Amino acid sequence: MSHSTTSPDTTTGRNTRGLILLSIGVVLTIAAIVLLVVTVVGISSLQSDALARINEENLSYRAEFGFVERELSTLSAMVAFPAGLLVAAACFLIPGYLRRRGVIAQRDTTFWAGGSNRATFKPLPLGLHAAWLLVPLAAWVLLVFIPVQNLLGGTAWPAGLQDENSTAVWMLLASYGGLAAGLFAVILVSLLKKIVYTGHISRHPDAVDGSAGKRTWRWVTFRWRFDLWLAGLGGAFIGLCWIALGFEDTPFFVTTLIIGLALLAAGVLLAVNYWRAGEPLGKAESYS
Repeated sequence: MSHSTTSPDTTTGRNTRGLILLSIGVVLTIAAIVLLVVTVVGISSLQSDALARINEENLSYRAEFGFVERELSTLSAMVAFPAGLLVAAACFLIPGYLRRRGVIAQRDTTFWAGGSNRATFKPLPLGLHAAWLLVPLAAWVLLVFIPVQNLLGGTAWPAGLQDENSTAVWMLLASYGGLAAGLFAVILVSLLKKIVYTGHISRHPDAVDGSAGKRTWRWVTFRWRFDLWLAGLGGAFIGLCWIALGFEDTPFFVTTLIIGLALLAAGVLLAVNYWRAGEPLGKAESYS
C-alpha cells in the first residue's frame, strides 16, 4: 500500500524548495570544478621540495564514529577535497531534482518488493538524455585524453614535469578522469536501457508486468541498480586504461581494458533486460 506525501496544495512550495536545492548543488559543483583546476595547476607549478613537504605533512582526523584517530597526507586531502564537494553537491542535486520533477510515496516493506520510500520521476526525453553524455565526455577528454596525447607527444603539459609533480598531477587526473568515464558509461547504459525498454513494451504491451524470475530481476536491476553500478565501474576502467599507454605499460593497459569491457558488458546485459523486473522507468525505492 502506498501513501503519497505530496498534494496539489504543496506543489508550489515543493518546487520552490527544489529550485533552491538545485541552485546550491550547481554552485557546489562549479566550486568543485574550479578547485580541481586550481589544484592541478598549483601542483604542476610547485617546486619539487615544496611538493615533497606537502606530501610528508599529515592531517589528523577522527574515524569510526570518532573512536579512532587516523592520519591523511595533505596531498591526498588536496586530491580528495573536490570530490567531497561533488558528493555534497549530489546531496542537494538529487533531492532538488526529486522535488522539482518527482513525487515521493511511502509503502509497506517486504523482502522482495517495496522500500519504505518510493520515488517517481518524469523520465528525461531521449534527446536530452543523450545530450547529458557530452558533459562527462568533455571532462574525460580534458582530464585524460588530451594529457595522454601530450604525454605521448612529449612536448606539451603534462610532459616534462618533475617526477614528484607528475605523480601528483596524474593522481588527480586519473581520479577525476575515471569518475567522468564512469559517469559517461552510466548515462550511456541508462539511455540504452530506456530505448530497449520503451521499444520492447511498445511491441509487447503485456511485458509491462515483467517476466519469469521477476523477483530476482527486480531485486538486481530495480532495487539495487546493479546494471548501472557495473556499467559505471567498467566505464571507469575503460576510461583510465589509456593512461598506461602514456607510460608504455601495455600489459596493464590490456588487462584493465579487458576488465572494463567485461564489467560494461555485464551492465549492458542487465540493462537491456530491465523490462523483466515489471517496473516502469523513472521509479526508485529506498529503505530510508
